Amino acid sequence: MFDQNHRLMEEIQRLHRNIPARPDAFELGVRWHPSGVGVDYLYRQGQLICRAADLPAAMDAFDTIGQPRPDVSDGPASLCVLGIGGRDAADMADALAEALGRGDVVTPNHVLDSQVRMSMCPATEPVPSGGPVRDLPEPAGTRRVDVTVVDTGFVHALAGQDGYTRFSAVSAESRADAQVYADGTDRIQAYGGHGTAAAARLLAVSGAESTTVHVDSCLVGGAVDEVTVVEALTAAVESGADVVSLQAGMYTREHVASVAFAAFHDEVLAAHPDTVVVAAAGNNGSGEKFWPAAFDWVTGVGGLTEDGSARADWSNHGDWVDVYAPGDDVTVPFPNGTYEYHGGVTAESPAATPSGPAPRSRPRRSPA
Repeated sequence: MFDQNHRLMEEIQRLHRNIPARPDAFELGVRWHPSGVGVDYLYRQGQLICRAADLPAAMDAFDTIGQPRPDVSDGPASLCVLGIGGRDAADMADALAEALGRGDVVTPNHVLDSQVRMSMCPATEPVPSGGPVRDLPEPAGTRRVDVTVVDTGFVHALAGQDGYTRFSAVSAESRADAQVYADGTDRIQAYGGHGTAAAARLLAVSGAESTTVHVDSCLVGGAVDEVTVVEALTAAVESGADVVSLQAGMYTREHVASVAFAAFHDEVLAAHPDTVVVAAAGNNGSGEKFWPAAFDWVTGVGGLTEDGSARADWSNHGDWVDVYAPGDDVTVPFPNGTYEYHGGVTAESPAATPSGPAPRSRPRRSPA
């Protein structure tokens, strides 16, 4: 348990280093479990959120607890972002919840990432595959589905290196992830290949002839706050995406359903009822709800063992998980470069080709 918690601390420290490099840099807040082992939830310091309809009650609650009223700005999906300056957002949310008599009116702006309570994503770090990559036939069907992958960005150079024609399905306008490589070197940053692997895994089961893929580089540095990801989801839905795939999730304060994602459903998806939202169920091996996958309007995807015969031991589970797909030892294309593992071991990651080696990883789940 000590080793596991030590690794989690290392990953939290890595997020602390990565997040300031985001275009919308923010300070990461961490609420550790009272036992000191594991994380309850992550959040963005300096901000709270509520729905516009709840703003009057929120302001009254600030008066009740004797705190200055916050600065208010408009967020997506009729959300209000409450700027509280240097006050700790988790502590302030606790005090406001007590004043309001409920914890789902004003909440922290929770942070989604590849994080779970006891370990970080992926379930294991990527390792080079020792054999040829299996090529897959194009699926049958006459309709071309538009899919948006909300993750880190897509390494466009990979499409010209791996020999897979199905990467022609990835839009040239897909956002590249500037943090794939460190400081102009070939060293692949943690999470840098995540969006590329997610898009590749999706195309392994869909293909170029039936799918158009757009990759939105939202999870830069391995983390994003829920308001920012709802902005990305809103843009994807309003641009006409048939399916939106999100390879991240979060635990929340007091396990309440995410205010931002609930508002997204009511204000955005209600106007686009045919859009499908797919999200990772998480890799904590737990039945506790992981958001947004746990919403009944989201298709939450858990992981199976390599042969599909059983649930992977790292996959979250419960009646809120809608479908499971093989997730252990899945072979996916990964950016070229040098990857440094925990403990300082490095490995070269060649591009995947139908007849040559490719990196192999144990991701949280199949992205679609």
